[in-house]
Amino acid sequence: MSENNEETTTIGARLKAARTAKGLTIDDLQQITKIQKRYLIAIEDEQFDKLPGDFYVRAFVKQYAETVDLDGNALLEEYRDQLPSVHTETIVENVDEVQPTRVASREQPASPASRVRNYLPTIIVTAIVVLILLFIWFMAVRTHAGSSSSTSADSSSVQVSSSKKQSSSSKASSSAKSSSKASSAKEQTIKANGSSDTAYTLTNGADKNKVVIKSTKAAWTSVTTNGTQTWQGTLKADGSHTLMLPSNATTVKFQFGNATATTVTINGKAFNFNPKNSTSQVRTITLTIK
Repeated sequence: MSENNEETTTIGARLKAARTAKGLTIDDLQQITKIQKRYLIAIEDEQFDKLPGDFYVRAFVKQYAETVDLDGNALLEEYRDQLPSVHTETIVENVDEVQPTRVASREQPASPASRVRNYLPTIIVTAIVVLILLFIWFMAVRTHAGSSSSTSADSSSVQVSSSKKQSSSSKASSSAKSSSKASSAKEQTIKANGSSDTAYTLTNGADKNKVVIKSTKAAWTSVTTNGTQTWQGTLKADGSHTLMLPSNATTVKFQFGNATATTVTINGKAFNFNPKNSTSQVRTITLTIK
């Protein structure tokens, strides 16, 4: 009896018991946290020397704890004697913040020659506009000089022509305004693709759609746009995260580690990705933007 009590008081046994109570397997936990399966097993077995380093021990333990609804900071403090010490007390909120993404690591500062090439199209367009304005000015001066010898009949004809042009311009302006009003009357909609509860289509969205993710409990979420990961992280209870989708976004994949505790709004309107009230915690939702 005393031996069992001693085992359950270790940090590895405590985390494993919490995972089992939530009905999660090691594979489920790996999918939610993105921490390699061998590291999760090493944490439960308290073989911390198999992890990449002392700093990652505390970071991985904290994310593991919050994913199974334990207080990560309190757990680290309670078992601080069982964990390797680090030179700083700062613990990252999300593991994805520890390592820079592959896209960021490839970014290099632009060279002067590259910056010049970037501005070259603007310079060419500006030069063309200046030439056009000079040509218009020249033609206006020439026309004005020739019109001084015109008869009053010609002046009347010009006035009538000008009146017709103004009338035509007014009609065109009214037509453009009517078209603009008809376009603005279209409302954003998000509908399921047929009877599916994992595939949806967004129509009449913004140029850059604003996505707000909220959770009532600790919940891991990943957002992938056009096949490239845009954001991933674990929200605390009553936490939220806001991101802007790029203007060229056509396909957005949401992965939820605690779907029943997570809500999503797009451009201020709720995205009901669980209309059938599924109780599954781990879910993947695909949104097509048109």
